[in-house]
Amino acid sequence: MYDILTSMWKNPGNTFTPIPFWFWNDKLDKDELVRQIDDFHKKGIDGFVIHPRLGLETEYLSDEYFEMVEACLEAAERRHMMVVLYDEAMYPSGSAHGRVVAEDPRFAARALTAVKTEETPADAEILYRFWIHLDEKGQLEDVRLDAPKGDDSYVSYDFVLTYTGGTIRGLLPDEDDGQPNAPKAADILSPYAVQLFTQKTHDLYYEKLSRFFGKTVIGFFTDEPSVAGRGADMKGKISWTYDLLEDFFECGGEFLDLAALLFPTKDKKTARNASRIYQKTIRCRLNSAYYQTLSDWCRGHNVALMGHPAESGDCDTLPKFDVPGQDLVWRMVTEENALTSPDSVMAKLAADTARHLGASRNSNECFGVCGEAGNPWNFTPDNMMWYLNFLFARGCNMIIPHAFYYSTRTPVQSDERPPDVGPNNIWWKDYRKIAMYIKRLSWLNTTSVNHPDAAVLCSSEHVPVKPVEPLYKKGYTFNYLTIDDLMNRARVVDDTICIDQYVYKILLVDSRLPIDAAIVEKIGRCVIQGGLMHNSSNFIDYLDKHVKRTSYFDGENSENLRFTYLSKSGCPFFLLVNEGRTEISGKLVTDQNGAASDFDPFTGNTSPMAAEMTDRGFEYSVTVPPHSVKVIGINPDALITLAKEPAPELHLREIFGLGGDHMTFTCRDDIRKVKLAFTDIHDIADVKVNGKDAGRLLFLPYELDITELTQPGENTVEVSVTGSMANTYGKPVPVGFEGLTVKLYGDALSQ
Repeated sequence: MYDILTSMWKNPGNTFTPIPFWFWNDKLDKDELVRQIDDFHKKGIDGFVIHPRLGLETEYLSDEYFEMVEACLEAAERRHMMVVLYDEAMYPSGSAHGRVVAEDPRFAARALTAVKTEETPADAEILYRFWIHLDEKGQLEDVRLDAPKGDDSYVSYDFVLTYTGGTIRGLLPDEDDGQPNAPKAADILSPYAVQLFTQKTHDLYYEKLSRFFGKTVIGFFTDEPSVAGRGADMKGKISWTYDLLEDFFECGGEFLDLAALLFPTKDKKTARNASRIYQKTIRCRLNSAYYQTLSDWCRGHNVALMGHPAESGDCDTLPKFDVPGQDLVWRMVTEENALTSPDSVMAKLAADTARHLGASRNSNECFGVCGEAGNPWNFTPDNMMWYLNFLFARGCNMIIPHAFYYSTRTPVQSDERPPDVGPNNIWWKDYRKIAMYIKRLSWLNTTSVNHPDAAVLCSSEHVPVKPVEPLYKKGYTFNYLTIDDLMNRARVVDDTICIDQYVYKILLVDSRLPIDAAIVEKIGRCVIQGGLMHNSSNFIDYLDKHVKRTSYFDGENSENLRFTYLSKSGCPFFLLVNEGRTEISGKLVTDQNGAASDFDPFTGNTSPMAAEMTDRGFEYSVTVPPHSVKVIGINPDALITLAKEPAPELHLREIFGLGGDHMTFTCRDDIRKVKLAFTDIHDIADVKVNGKDAGRLLFLPYELDITELTQPGENTVEVSVTGSMANTYGKPVPVGFEGLTVKLYGDALSQ
């Protein structure tokens, strides 16, 4: 089996391809679309999401539009590529670009507002009437269904159902948020409006293109449905719809809570509680009216529901997706807050949801506008690599790059968001290397089992972030387990909580997570039989006390290392990701016996590794460069290789801070190894040694082994480096060595 896995690592196949958002934001031309598909395919991209965008001049869902889609599906079919259809002309999803409201204006996005009964318009749609008592400051004190006898301090208010006035973003440059000509947003809290939405989009796609469904077309993508719509003035309003009050009560709400959403309250706790109940109500209704409707449609038509909910922590919605997904498009997570941002649960929640559902794939939409703050264009290859590795470290196995093939035509270019992370970027010529990297690590994270030390309980109301930060830093593995999964899918078996193929003996519960008696009762059944439950915000001390790890990384300054021990088809793999800018060195310690190999995710090559046998187990010397990945696999059917004399260390001989476009150095006759290392590179550097191509530097650590190109005596190095703006539409700016520091390492360098 290990030999088969090694072969698959070399060429995982198109199933694990990046599936980018392919932006259609220009006048569509059949020949040009097919040319772009061919270009994708040559770069190792074997799938795409067709995403109509701002600037599209071909009428959306017209016969001409479907001719273009069909031509693309035929081209994809010939190349054995996968296609995902996007369910909206722009975003947010759910309105069929205004066609739902055009069919029935009553299906426009709805809102609830409170009006004094004496001021209620005659044609108003009154849902409820309450008697409200406000104090002298106008703050809510009490709500009654009937006026109290003899007390005239209560005022009658009608709770009126109106419209949000929200829109969806238009297709043409002059149609933007809140503009009168922008299409109206639909009431996606209404199952009837959602059914009409599927008729106007999904059914139409199926009618025209059914022969591709379940074959070339693998899914429908739904993206951040907006309840109110864009540009909606919600002052004094809340999103609402018919019969939502029953859902509000089921989520724990009362009349006072409903009134607290529309009137200021004396007690901040009342306002917070009302808001919490309301948000839960909206999530529950979206799950039943919107996501469940789409999920049922997709499963009935042999495709997967793909996409993601709007909020990072909405873990209760993720199971509605056949491919649970999240969205790391904006710069919500950075190298500085990768463990502390509320959005740092990106990828981890989707991956853990898939694990507990028994689903093989999970996805993450990524990049888009993840450039530096204040300058989204400055999104370098190294930025992209950091985000990819962030996702892989947390279990993501389907990468959906946002923003491929923005039209470069003005004014469309200026109206869209930068940067183009595909063909219009300077790294495009090297994208096959990137695509293969994505395929290999996606393959590694698919149908593999991580070995969690504990489960961390969560819900959409609260996903613990701060308590798990030290778990990441010390290399503990955990999986988020939602309350919904705990109560409806997991089983208590003796002293463990079991869900799909995962067995948890330790359950960590953040003391801030709201839990009720039923949850406590189920956890208690496990604890009574010897299971461990820790209720606190300090998880790390508890795990240090109760977990004895047999596979871990031991090294200095390793807080930025993300360690994952995986089993794939019975073979152990270790994924080590350095999320920092400093090289990390240390020992991989494991009790797993067998011949180990270093799996290179860029080339697909494997090279044997030797171990030392110690009291702790087998120890492998491991170095993980900054922003890089190390993958180690073990063949359990082969004998372990024990370490011999270590290789000679390379010493830094010279440091050059140069201008111009070349440098020289001198080597002795006994050359064994020479390495170039650059710092402060922006984007891409092409290097030549003695007039021959030495390679292209795209990512940290910006190092090249130049031993084979080095000769005794004088050697010359030339470099061409792009400018600081990452996205220059394929026009790199050579700047040479000026402003760079170049380090030369070797064992035969002359002083």
